[in-house]
Amino acid sequence: MDIGIQETRHFELALPAGSVFQFEAGQFLNIMVPAAGANPAFKRPYSIASPPHWANRIDLCWKRIHGGKATEYLWGLKQGDTIKVQGPLGRFVLKRPLPKRIIFVSTGTGIAPFRSIIAWLLEQEKPAIEIHNLFGNRYDEDILYLEEFESWAKKNPNFHNIFTVSRPKKWTGEKEYVQNLIKKYFPQPDSTHIYICGLTKMIEEVVQTATALGYAKDQIFYEKYD
Repeated sequence: MDIGIQETRHFELALPAGSVFQFEAGQFLNIMVPAAGANPAFKRPYSIASPPHWANRIDLCWKRIHGGKATEYLWGLKQGDTIKVQGPLGRFVLKRPLPKRIIFVSTGTGIAPFRSIIAWLLEQEKPAIEIHNLFGNRYDEDILYLEEFESWAKKNPNFHNIFTVSRPKKWTGEKEYVQNLIKKYFPQPDSTHIYICGLTKMIEEVVQTATALGYAKDQIFYEKYD
């Protein structure tokens, strides 16, 4: 699958025959990294990027960190290799009842849990609500799952993408940081939930912006990636 940035990979994990992995959209799992030489075994969390109803399959995506033990291990995996996982884990799932509008705000690989949640909403629940995917990246080629999200928007009139690129090359769309686009597109907080995923600094700035606009604490949910 062509997902975008060259230093990010998309993996589809096939479950062993007869096994079941039950999870809620938005949850994560731990990858168990085996011991190597003097380095002991350890685990690293990764959000599940596929919805529960895509049977017998778990999608993950991660950005390579050069020198990072976990991503270097993952980067070296080949088709047919076996890995161990632990989970599902986490409570970054949809809050009920659903409001009239949901805004998903992410940067980089923070899009992973939202791909899971959005696919679940559009393909399983199909609620009569507005769903917005506000997704920020540095460069044009960094936009993960771009074609997939665009195809979902064409099929679902209640699903909308807002892609923004802060250091554009040929990009002609939005160029602002995601927190600034909250002000531009979503100034009214009525019957809205905001979900945010990415690095701490971005999350803090989005929360600050949303709070200043009148969003209450119980309308804002987030998961940090650092």
